[in-house]
Amino acid sequence: MKGHYFKRGKTWTYVVDIGKDHTGKRKQKFKGGFKTKKEAEKACAELITQIENEQYIEPSKIRLKDFILEFMEEHEKQTIRPTTYRTQINIIRKHIIPNLGHYELQKLTPMIIQKFYNQKAKEGYSGSYIKLMHAILCKTLRTAHEWEVVNKNVTTLVRSPRIERKEVQTWTIDEAKRFLSVVQNRRLYIAYVLAIFTGMRKGEILGLQWKDIDLETKRISVRRTLIKDDNGKLTFDDTKTFGSKRLISLSDFVVSSLKKRKAQLNEMKLRLGKGFQDFDLVVCNNVGTPLDLGDLNRDLNYVIEKYDFPKIKFHALRHTHATLLLLLGENPKVVAERLGHSSISITMDTYSHVTPTMQQQAADKLDQAINLVNTKQSL
Repeated sequence: MKGHYFKRGKTWTYVVDIGKDHTGKRKQKFKGGFKTKKEAEKACAELITQIENEQYIEPSKIRLKDFILEFMEEHEKQTIRPTTYRTQINIIRKHIIPNLGHYELQKLTPMIIQKFYNQKAKEGYSGSYIKLMHAILCKTLRTAHEWEVVNKNVTTLVRSPRIERKEVQTWTIDEAKRFLSVVQNRRLYIAYVLAIFTGMRKGEILGLQWKDIDLETKRISVRRTLIKDDNGKLTFDDTKTFGSKRLISLSDFVVSSLKKRKAQLNEMKLRLGKGFQDFDLVVCNNVGTPLDLGDLNRDLNYVIEKYDFPKIKFHALRHTHATLLLLLGENPKVVAERLGHSSISITMDTYSHVTPTMQQQAADKLDQAINLVNTKQSL
């Protein structure tokens, strides 16, 4: 297979046969704009090598907006969690399509994508949010390459946005203790107890059923989470990841609180009779139905403002649980297991603000141990 070259104006162009179409007609590939004949020969040789090694993919005219929407609908929607799908499709419609959707897949370059990330950073979006855009583009163009729609995945040549570490929000032991005292007569008290004493996520708490709790062995089995589907309807889903399915040991205080909650629900069932819709939920509305996720946020914000607590989100109660355990000297591996982290490194990265205190405690313990040994030897 050979290429042919000719000069057009001040630049060189090559042409090479790339096979035949479905009618048997010869197909040729033209490419111009080369400053010298040598540059055209080199590019032509690379194309011929791809064709001979059956690596050549004929350029597609499909645009990014068309491919990414079809990819998300036909592939990703079937493989990722509904909440993840909604988050990603919103990012695609709000950011990726308006800025990059008009490009043909084959004409996307690393520079175009890098400029897109830089512009989003200038608009004030965080590194972690831009990294989500990057992850979506990466898997989309990787799939386009695997499906032989494009010659290569250009995102492999783009630098992933840097994520600035943010210190997690937490309360102190005294603040957590005062908070529990303040909310002990509120209807969502048990939700706060579970968040602070088990580190469960909001959706996991709202999806917790009595069949998941063994009050005798003092354990909770985290199996599901409450989410909103594409239509905004509350529904149960599997936990966030495989590692999120876990057993959490309970303290006597939590067991006692759960027993009181069960007694309250039994009274409600007797009082309402058939009006009570039993979903077997620990945290529910007054008629037994699932509680809207926003209700927890609103109740927490009300208590914070009324009693002048440091402002935090509900998820920060999970952070408070982990931080207090680490400060009390608990093994990070145990904390990771309670939180459902897939690895201990995630726990230590998230709660790195605790590390200096842990190191000081370790240093003090070693100092005490060695001094104790020296004291015994001197005696």
